[in-house]
Amino acid sequence: MRVALIPMSVKTGDFSANLAEFERRFKEALAHNPDFVVFPEYCLTGFEEWDFSGAELYDEIVERVSELARKNGVYIVFGLLEPYKDCVYNSALLVDRNGEVLLKYRKFQEPMKFCTGNTVRTARTEFSKVALIICGDLYNKRILKWVRRKRPAYLFVPMEYSPDYGEPNEEDVEAMAERVRLLGTRTFIVNSHPPGGAWVFDADGTLLALSVGEEILIWDGQP
Repeated sequence: MRVALIPMSVKTGDFSANLAEFERRFKEALAHNPDFVVFPEYCLTGFEEWDFSGAELYDEIVERVSELARKNGVYIVFGLLEPYKDCVYNSALLVDRNGEVLLKYRKFQEPMKFCTGNTVRTARTEFSKVALIICGDLYNKRILKWVRRKRPAYLFVPMEYSPDYGEPNEEDVEAMAERVRLLGTRTFIVNSHPPGGAWVFDADGTLLALSVGEEILIWDGQP
């Protein structure tokens, strides 16, 4: 199982530029023959309070990403804004090798102007059972219980760690490691750039690999 984690630069409100960057970085990742390609939270639209206009692109985004997955025979994980009735979810999708949406996760820990999700689901792949969560949900007690109950072998976490906080430091990484230890599942985290970065933790919270800035992180391991 080979995973490519892509800390992608995102321009808020500029779908064309983000799509071009998404496709460029995706092509870069394909050179490593990955099984999974993982992008950050709402990576094709960005998000600025409280502009939900990016949700209008949901169908087009899913169609374009599904086509990339299908043509190249890879799984793709990415975040996007999802419209629902009179509100919007901060969502993440797992698209399978055939271009079908295999798994959807809706972020739980969000301000009141978002819809909020209410569960963690899993999906079977040829490697094992996987799950998704988003960014701050990594630190949520209810999410912790749900993940521990579902017992996925792998957890993917698209993230947007704000540039206002500076680059993730040693304390931030230790905090992520502690949460992963409590979750008890091998976890893949990728942040948007800036500040970027990607991390792979084993189920006991051991940091297995990391990258900084926009550097792609390739993790090659066994189920």
